[in-house]
Amino acid sequence: MAWCGAVTPPSASGAGSAEASAATGDTIAVTIAPPATGTAKSDSVVRKPNRPMVEVIAEADSILKARGGSRADDAQLFLSWDAPWGQKRARRERRPACADSTVEDTLYLCMTAGRTSGEFDGFTAELIVRAVGTDTLGAWWHMQGKGGQNPGAMRVEFAALQDWGVPQPFQQTGQGFVLLEPSRSVARVRLIFAVPSDPPVPIAAEPVYALARITLKHMPQRKLSGCSSPVVIEWTKATLAFGTRDEPSVARGERFVTFGGPYSLSEQFRGLKTQTWKPPPAATK
Repeated sequence: MAWCGAVTPPSASGAGSAEASAATGDTIAVTIAPPATGTAKSDSVVRKPNRPMVEVIAEADSILKARGGSRADDAQLFLSWDAPWGQKRARRERRPACADSTVEDTLYLCMTAGRTSGEFDGFTAELIVRAVGTDTLGAWWHMQGKGGQNPGAMRVEFAALQDWGVPQPFQQTGQGFVLLEPSRSVARVRLIFAVPSDPPVPIAAEPVYALARITLKHMPQRKLSGCSSPVVIEWTKATLAFGTRDEPSVARGERFVTFGGPYSLSEQFRGLKTQTWKPPPAATK
Protein backbone atom coordinates (compact mmCIF):
# COMPACT_ATOMS: atom_id res chain seq x y z
CA MET A 1 0.00 0.00 0.00
CA ALA A 2 1.32 3.46 -0.81
CA TRP A 3 0.06 6.98 -1.17
CA CYS A 4 0.88 9.01 -4.26
CA GLY A 5 4.41 10.36 -4.15
CA ALA A 6 7.40 10.92 -6.42
CA VAL A 7 9.90 8.08 -6.51
CA THR A 8 11.81 6.07 -9.07
CA PRO A 9 9.70 3.20 -10.48
CA PRO A 10 11.02 -0.33 -9.94
CA SER A 11 11.58 -2.90 -12.65
CA ALA A 12 8.45 -4.89 -13.51
CA SER A 13 9.70 -7.68 -15.74
CA GLY A 14 6.98 -9.89 -17.12
CA ALA A 15 4.33 -7.18 -17.09
CA GLY A 16 5.18 -4.35 -19.46
CA SER A 17 8.72 -3.70 -18.23
CA ALA A 18 9.77 -1.96 -21.44
CA GLU A 19 7.00 0.62 -21.13
CA ALA A 20 7.62 0.99 -17.40
CA SER A 21 11.29 1.84 -17.85
CA ALA A 22 10.42 4.46 -20.46
CA ALA A 23 7.83 6.23 -18.32
CA THR A 24 8.72 9.56 -16.78
CA GLY A 25 6.72 11.91 -14.64
CA ASP A 26 5.11 11.47 -11.28
CA THR A 27 5.06 7.87 -10.11
CA ILE A 28 4.58 5.86 -6.97
CA ALA A 29 6.38 2.64 -6.20
CA VAL A 30 4.48 -0.11 -4.44
CA THR A 31 6.44 -2.99 -2.96
CA ILE A 32 4.64 -5.59 -0.86
CA ALA A 33 7.28 -7.07 1.43
CA PRO A 34 7.19 -10.84 2.08
CA PRO A 35 6.33 -11.94 5.61
CA ALA A 36 9.30 -12.60 7.87
CA THR A 37 8.68 -16.25 8.67
CA GLY A 38 11.13 -19.12 9.04
CA THR A 39 14.86 -19.11 8.43
CA ALA A 40 16.20 -17.72 5.18
CA LYS A 41 17.77 -20.30 2.89
CA SER A 42 20.91 -19.74 0.89
CA ASP A 43 20.61 -18.85 -2.78
CA SER A 44 22.21 -22.16 -3.72
CA VAL A 45 19.28 -23.99 -2.12
CA VAL A 46 16.40 -21.76 -3.23
CA ARG A 47 17.32 -20.69 -6.74
CA LYS A 48 17.52 -22.78 -9.86
CA PRO A 49 20.49 -22.31 -12.19
CA ASN A 50 19.96 -19.34 -14.46
CA ARG A 51 19.40 -20.09 -18.14
CA PRO A 52 20.69 -17.73 -20.83
CA MET A 53 17.96 -15.20 -21.69
CA VAL A 54 18.34 -15.92 -25.40
CA GLU A 55 17.47 -19.54 -24.69
CA VAL A 56 14.46 -18.58 -22.54
CA ILE A 57 13.08 -16.22 -25.20
CA ALA A 58 13.62 -18.73 -28.01
CA GLU A 59 11.70 -21.38 -26.08
CA ALA A 60 8.90 -18.91 -25.29
CA ASP A 61 8.63 -17.89 -28.95
CA SER A 62 8.43 -21.53 -29.98
CA ILE A 63 5.59 -22.20 -27.52
CA LEU A 64 3.69 -19.10 -28.66
CA LYS A 65 4.07 -20.05 -32.31
CA ALA A 66 2.61 -23.48 -31.57
CA ARG A 67 -0.33 -21.82 -29.79
CA GLY A 68 -0.99 -19.42 -32.64
CA GLY A 69 0.35 -16.35 -30.87
CA SER A 70 -0.27 -14.53 -27.62
CA ARG A 71 -4.05 -14.43 -27.26
CA ALA A 72 -6.75 -14.25 -24.61
CA ASP A 73 -9.87 -13.85 -26.74
CA ASP A 74 -12.25 -14.63 -23.90
CA ALA A 75 -10.60 -12.54 -21.18
CA GLN A 76 -12.68 -9.71 -19.71
CA LEU A 77 -12.03 -6.66 -17.52
CA PHE A 78 -14.38 -5.47 -14.77
CA LEU A 79 -14.60 -2.17 -12.86
CA SER A 80 -16.81 -1.73 -9.80
CA TRP A 81 -17.15 0.52 -6.77
CA ASP A 82 -17.38 -0.66 -3.15
CA ALA A 83 -16.66 -4.37 -3.78
CA PRO A 84 -15.10 -6.66 -6.41
CA TRP A 85 -17.19 -7.49 -9.48
CA GLY A 86 -19.92 -10.04 -8.80
CA GLN A 87 -20.24 -9.27 -5.09
CA LYS A 88 -23.52 -7.96 -3.63
CA ARG A 89 -22.09 -4.56 -2.70
CA ALA A 90 -20.48 -3.92 -6.12
CA ARG A 91 -21.78 -0.81 -7.92
CA ARG A 92 -21.23 0.83 -11.30
CA GLU A 93 -21.80 4.35 -10.02
CA ARG A 94 -20.56 6.16 -6.94
CA ARG A 95 -21.88 9.36 -5.36
CA PRO A 96 -18.99 10.73 -3.27
CA ALA A 97 -19.36 12.36 0.14
CA CYS A 98 -16.96 15.17 -0.74
CA ALA A 99 -17.35 17.01 2.58
CA ASP A 100 -16.76 13.91 4.75
CA SER A 101 -13.12 13.12 5.41
CA THR A 102 -14.02 9.80 7.06
CA VAL A 103 -15.57 8.27 3.92
CA GLU A 104 -13.42 6.85 1.09
CA ASP A 105 -14.36 5.69 -2.41
CA THR A 106 -12.83 2.38 -3.51
CA LEU A 107 -12.67 1.21 -7.11
CA TYR A 108 -11.89 -2.48 -7.77
CA LEU A 109 -10.11 -3.81 -10.88
CA CYS A 110 -11.00 -7.43 -11.62
CA MET A 111 -10.70 -9.77 -14.59
CA THR A 112 -11.40 -13.21 -15.94
CA ALA A 113 -8.40 -14.73 -17.71
CA GLY A 114 -10.51 -16.40 -20.42
CA ARG A 115 -7.94 -19.18 -20.76
CA THR A 116 -6.01 -21.54 -18.56
CA SER A 117 -2.31 -20.99 -18.08
CA GLY A 118 0.48 -22.65 -16.18
CA GLU A 119 1.48 -19.28 -14.74
CA PHE A 120 0.35 -15.68 -14.31
CA ASP A 121 3.10 -13.16 -13.68
CA GLY A 122 1.35 -9.79 -13.58
CA PHE A 123 -0.55 -7.16 -15.53
CA THR A 124 -0.62 -3.61 -16.79
CA ALA A 125 -3.72 -1.43 -16.80
CA GLU A 126 -4.66 1.99 -18.13
CA LEU A 127 -7.67 3.92 -16.84
CA ILE A 128 -9.00 7.21 -18.16
CA VAL A 129 -11.04 9.66 -16.08
CA ARG A 130 -13.13 11.93 -18.33
CA ALA A 131 -15.02 15.09 -17.46
CA VAL A 132 -18.61 15.13 -18.74
CA GLY A 133 -19.95 17.78 -21.10
CA THR A 134 -18.21 21.13 -20.76
CA ASP A 135 -16.92 20.43 -17.25
CA THR A 136 -13.26 20.14 -16.38
CA LEU A 137 -11.78 17.73 -13.89
CA GLY A 138 -10.82 20.42 -11.43
CA ALA A 139 -7.92 20.60 -9.01
CA TRP A 140 -9.31 17.73 -6.90
CA TRP A 141 -8.16 15.20 -9.53
CA HIS A 142 -4.56 16.48 -9.50
CA MET A 143 -3.59 13.85 -6.93
CA GLN A 144 0.01 13.31 -8.00
CA GLY A 145 2.57 13.88 -5.26
CA LYS A 146 4.93 16.00 -7.34
CA GLY A 147 3.30 19.26 -8.35
CA GLY A 148 -0.22 18.06 -7.60
CA GLN A 149 -2.79 20.21 -5.81
CA ASN A 150 -4.34 17.23 -4.02
CA PRO A 151 -1.40 14.96 -3.09
CA GLY A 152 -2.12 11.89 -1.00
CA ALA A 153 -5.75 11.63 -2.15
CA MET A 154 -5.21 8.44 -4.16
CA ARG A 155 -4.10 5.12 -2.69
CA VAL A 156 -3.36 2.04 -4.79
CA GLU A 157 -3.25 -1.52 -3.44
CA PHE A 158 -2.43 -4.63 -5.45
CA ALA A 159 -4.27 -7.86 -4.72
CA ALA A 160 -1.27 -10.08 -3.98
CA LEU A 161 -1.90 -11.98 -0.73
CA GLN A 162 -5.01 -9.86 -0.01
CA ASP A 163 -8.48 -11.18 0.83
CA TRP A 164 -11.15 -8.98 -0.75
CA GLY A 165 -13.85 -11.64 -1.01
CA VAL A 166 -12.88 -13.02 -4.44
CA PRO A 167 -9.82 -15.00 -5.62
CA GLN A 168 -6.60 -13.22 -6.55
CA PRO A 169 -4.09 -14.79 -8.96
CA PHE A 170 -0.88 -14.06 -7.07
CA GLN A 171 0.51 -16.53 -4.54
CA GLN A 172 3.59 -14.48 -3.66
CA THR A 173 4.57 -10.87 -3.19
CA GLY A 174 5.58 -8.60 -6.05
CA GLN A 175 6.37 -5.07 -7.17
CA GLY A 176 4.29 -2.44 -8.87
CA PHE A 177 4.01 1.24 -9.61
CA VAL A 178 1.41 3.77 -10.67
CA LEU A 179 1.68 6.75 -13.00
CA LEU A 180 -0.93 9.52 -12.81
CA GLU A 181 -1.09 12.08 -15.63
CA PRO A 182 -3.91 14.64 -15.15
CA SER A 183 -4.92 17.39 -17.56
CA ARG A 184 -7.79 19.86 -17.86
CA SER A 185 -10.46 17.39 -18.98
CA VAL A 186 -8.79 13.95 -18.79
CA ALA A 187 -6.68 12.08 -16.25
CA ARG A 188 -4.80 8.90 -17.14
CA VAL A 189 -3.86 6.33 -14.51
CA ARG A 190 -1.39 3.60 -15.42
CA LEU A 191 -0.71 0.57 -13.21
CA ILE A 192 1.96 -2.11 -13.53
CA PHE A 193 2.41 -5.09 -11.23
CA ALA A 194 4.57 -8.20 -11.49
CA VAL A 195 5.57 -11.20 -9.40
CA PRO A 196 8.49 -13.61 -9.90
CA SER A 197 7.69 -16.35 -12.40
CA ASP A 198 9.38 -19.00 -10.25
CA PRO A 199 7.61 -20.93 -8.90
CA PRO A 200 4.85 -20.66 -11.53
CA VAL A 201 1.25 -20.58 -10.25
CA PRO A 202 -1.53 -21.81 -12.58
CA ILE A 203 -4.54 -19.64 -13.39
CA ALA A 204 -8.00 -20.84 -14.44
CA ALA A 205 -10.14 -19.40 -17.22
CA GLU A 206 -13.50 -18.77 -15.52
CA PRO A 207 -13.08 -17.24 -12.03
CA VAL A 208 -13.30 -13.50 -11.43
CA TYR A 209 -9.91 -12.50 -10.02
CA ALA A 210 -9.17 -9.26 -8.18
CA LEU A 211 -6.06 -7.47 -9.47
CA ALA A 212 -5.97 -4.13 -7.65
CA ARG A 213 -8.04 -1.40 -6.06
CA ILE A 214 -7.83 2.38 -6.11
CA THR A 215 -9.09 4.34 -3.11
CA LEU A 216 -9.92 8.06 -3.22
CA LYS A 217 -9.67 10.00 0.04
CA HIS A 218 -11.53 13.23 0.80
CA MET A 219 -9.76 16.22 2.31
CA PRO A 220 -12.46 18.93 2.31
CA GLN A 221 -10.21 21.32 4.21
CA ARG A 222 -8.31 21.87 0.96
CA LYS A 223 -11.42 23.36 -0.66
CA LEU A 224 -10.57 22.04 -4.14
CA SER A 225 -13.05 21.99 -7.01
CA GLY A 226 -13.92 18.88 -8.98
CA CYS A 227 -14.92 16.23 -6.45
CA SER A 228 -18.68 16.66 -6.96
CA SER A 229 -18.50 17.11 -10.74
CA PRO A 230 -19.61 13.93 -12.56
CA VAL A 231 -16.94 11.96 -14.42
CA VAL A 232 -16.78 8.71 -16.36
CA ILE A 233 -13.95 6.27 -15.65
CA GLU A 234 -12.98 3.78 -18.34
CA TRP A 235 -10.55 0.89 -18.04
CA THR A 236 -9.29 1.27 -21.59
CA LYS A 237 -7.00 -1.75 -21.78
CA ALA A 238 -4.83 -4.21 -19.92
CA THR A 239 -2.08 -6.66 -20.72
CA LEU A 240 -2.09 -9.99 -18.92
CA ALA A 241 1.28 -11.70 -18.41
CA PHE A 242 0.80 -15.45 -18.83
CA GLY A 243 4.55 -15.96 -19.24
CA THR A 244 7.62 -14.74 -21.11
CA ARG A 245 6.52 -13.09 -24.40
CA ASP A 246 2.92 -14.14 -23.70
CA GLU A 247 1.25 -10.85 -22.74
CA PRO A 248 -1.96 -10.39 -24.75
CA SER A 249 -3.77 -7.05 -24.67
CA VAL A 250 -7.39 -7.04 -23.47
CA ALA A 251 -9.99 -4.30 -24.01
CA ARG A 252 -13.36 -5.93 -23.41
CA GLY A 253 -15.72 -6.47 -20.50
CA GLU A 254 -17.62 -4.18 -18.12
CA ARG A 255 -15.00 -1.45 -18.18
CA PHE A 256 -16.98 1.71 -17.31
CA VAL A 257 -18.07 3.27 -14.02
CA THR A 258 -19.22 6.76 -13.07
CA PHE A 259 -18.30 9.02 -10.17
CA GLY A 260 -20.64 11.76 -9.05
CA GLY A 261 -23.33 10.96 -11.61
CA PRO A 262 -25.56 8.19 -13.01
CA TYR A 263 -24.12 5.23 -14.90
CA SER A 264 -25.97 6.35 -18.03
CA LEU A 265 -23.33 9.07 -18.47
CA SER A 266 -20.94 6.39 -19.71
CA GLU A 267 -22.99 5.76 -22.86
CA GLN A 268 -21.47 8.73 -24.69
CA PHE A 269 -17.98 7.25 -24.31
CA ARG A 270 -18.69 3.66 -25.32
CA GLY A 271 -17.04 2.80 -28.60
CA LEU A 272 -14.86 5.89 -28.39
CA LYS A 273 -11.36 5.20 -29.70
CA THR A 274 -8.72 6.35 -27.23
CA GLN A 275 -5.24 7.46 -28.11
CA THR A 276 -2.37 5.19 -27.19
CA TRP A 277 -0.69 6.23 -23.96
CA LYS A 278 2.73 7.77 -24.32
CA PRO A 279 5.15 8.84 -21.57
CA PRO A 280 5.02 12.60 -20.92
CA PRO A 281 7.91 14.54 -22.52
CA ALA A 282 11.03 15.01 -20.46
CA ALA A 283 11.34 18.38 -18.74
CA THR A 284 13.62 20.84 -20.52
CA LYS A 285 16.22 22.75 -18.60
